[in-house]
Amino acid sequence: AMSRSSITIRLTKDSDSKGTARSIPYHEQNYQELKRQCLQQQRLFLDPEFKPCAESLGYKELGPGSVNIQGVVWKRPKDICKHGTPHFICKGMNRTDVCQGQLGDCWFLAAAASLTLYPELLYRVVPQDQHFGGTEYAGIFHFQFWQYGQWVDVVVDDLLPTINNELLFVRSPEHDEFWMPLLEKAYAKLNGSYEAMNGGYMNEAFVDFTGGIGETLSLKIPNTKLFKTIRAALSRNSLMGAHIEVKRPEDIEKPTPEGLVKGHAYSITGIHKIDFGEKVVRLLRLRNPWGYQEWTGRWSDKSPLWSSLDPELLKKLHVRDRKDGEFWMQLVDFIRHFDVLEICHFSGDHTQEGSHCCWNVNCFQGCWIKGYTAGGCQTFQPWDTFWMNPQFHVSLLEPDEKEVKKQEKRGEQYPNPTCTFLVSLMQRERRRSRRSGKDFLLICFQIFRVGTWGLWDKCLSPQVYNPVCPPCSGYSRDITRYLQLPPGDYLIIPNTQSPLEEANFTLRIFTEKKHQFLEIDGEISADGTALQTMTPSKTGLDKALEETFLKYAGQDQEVDANQFQSILNQTMTALTFLKTDGFSREECEKIIQHFSTWKTNKLTLEDFQQFSCRMQEWQHIFLAYDVDRSGSMNTHEIQLALDAAGFHLNNRTTEALVKKYGNPWLQIDFDSFVSLMVHLESVFIHILNFFVKKGDGTGCTEFIQLLLVSLSM
Repeated sequence: AMSRSSITIRLTKDSDSKGTARSIPYHEQNYQELKRQCLQQQRLFLDPEFKPCAESLGYKELGPGSVNIQGVVWKRPKDICKHGTPHFICKGMNRTDVCQGQLGDCWFLAAAASLTLYPELLYRVVPQDQHFGGTEYAGIFHFQFWQYGQWVDVVVDDLLPTINNELLFVRSPEHDEFWMPLLEKAYAKLNGSYEAMNGGYMNEAFVDFTGGIGETLSLKIPNTKLFKTIRAALSRNSLMGAHIEVKRPEDIEKPTPEGLVKGHAYSITGIHKIDFGEKVVRLLRLRNPWGYQEWTGRWSDKSPLWSSLDPELLKKLHVRDRKDGEFWMQLVDFIRHFDVLEICHFSGDHTQEGSHCCWNVNCFQGCWIKGYTAGGCQTFQPWDTFWMNPQFHVSLLEPDEKEVKKQEKRGEQYPNPTCTFLVSLMQRERRRSRRSGKDFLLICFQIFRVGTWGLWDKCLSPQVYNPVCPPCSGYSRDITRYLQLPPGDYLIIPNTQSPLEEANFTLRIFTEKKHQFLEIDGEISADGTALQTMTPSKTGLDKALEETFLKYAGQDQEVDANQFQSILNQTMTALTFLKTDGFSREECEKIIQHFSTWKTNKLTLEDFQQFSCRMQEWQHIFLAYDVDRSGSMNTHEIQLALDAAGFHLNNRTTEALVKKYGNPWLQIDFDSFVSLMVHLESVFIHILNFFVKKGDGTGCTEFIQLLLVSLSM
């Protein structure tokens, strides 16, 4: 065989995937411009993207026709306030401004209550230059949220759902204050409806308020450093919350004998250590977003334990017997009664006390597509499609500074230093999909340690990959894994539970030191063997095949497209174990164009011998990777077969080619496989010749996609 050089095209990034601090208008609604128009036209804003109607309330329990929304009237604050003028903010924003209404969004409200403790964060989400009075009022307000790598500015009108002139959802104890109801409305718009906000985890809202890093800790796993972790998180202004898990749906929001509520989100707003006799008591301050229903055990508002303490300390800790939803609780009782602690580190700090750093961050937007990149979970079966999932290579280049210092201090007794490595996977826009019957999927990611020699071959045996930890999975929007790993190369594979599940995702990588991050799907290459010119065996063609060729050939002993089509289809009738619709005239013309030495639109006997050698090789590959012996190949089998043939394509290119050569069920039979292989050979030879002239091996995505999908052969 005569070999050609191999070729690798590394696709350049189309754009910077990292989120920026600058916000973009949601649905292209520019707040300043819309407000200017309303003031100029002397009218109040009415949001066409989130109308005051049943569809904005919900789709089922709060949807059109539901008894739960009978009597709902949308009103502006100026029509709700019985006395005086409404205010956007009264006497500043604080955690007691949040009282839950008839919506199961305690997770969002608890997160908002925590947010009020940190003005710098709060003012980013809730811009302060908004009010109801004066000549600047136009019935329009705006709020900012972090969404999958980008801050968005969400505009709303101030029409709020009421029943009997009382707000249906969140309200403030100050009945003329409306920043919180309008914030809730903006978040409902972002998620498609109010009802879409039912049920969730505080970290989801924490992340949307800050663009931070959500971390979940089980309180049932012994942790001697828990108090230090909480104290350090509060000192770094991290947002925190906790909840009690429920095992049965009927237990949701059911009170315990001690006054706590199951399945309900509480924000953690303070921490204190006091000397009580000969003991040190560790206390946490929590808040129920309902604004009532408090803990009744030790150190609750009415607990006699407070009576022995200094009144000045009670004043400092804001201990008061008021039904405001806020209470103190001893750490041991907190651990006993609560199940999960959620922390959002918006500043990029570690959870370890006293350590501070800025993260090096990479953000990637991807998707699971049925038949292409939705490989599902790992089954370890011969038909396992797990390795179809998107794959990402991370190189941890150097250990953390504190780890190096530990090694220098302890010498050889200290093991090799490690790198802080945090992975966050988010499934996108699933709340908006609830209207169409979809919800959060069970998502997962696995992290493998690999050698550099195995990074680019997605079809390597799974045995070459060593998992560094158990899979991280969950039905929540965000799942996060916090690790300490030695420097080296790692493979991250995000997946859904089933190969049939489609969704968009955001993958974020955080490290203390610099790292290299790229999607393995970012390269397209062809091995030299895939482009070599096959040398026919000395015995030449199979005698019967040669006789068939000469039978159809003209006096010039060459065949045109019609004659070649007859030869191929006669040959295929003997291959009963392969599915085929027969070669079309167009397919035959393209094969001739590729294999014809003299480009005369005809094949000589020597050209036909070259093609026959290639076709036998492709037949062997087809049979080897038709794993289910169906006579045709699905997309996963096609990817394996193409890799075996020496063509390594990314998922976008494979998807486009299967759409072009496959049937509506994404299956490719043998004649289509032959046509695909001819297409790839031809295109890569074009690319090789182009880059030989150009003098480098780097191409852009658009150029390669155009060649591989559209170039005629």
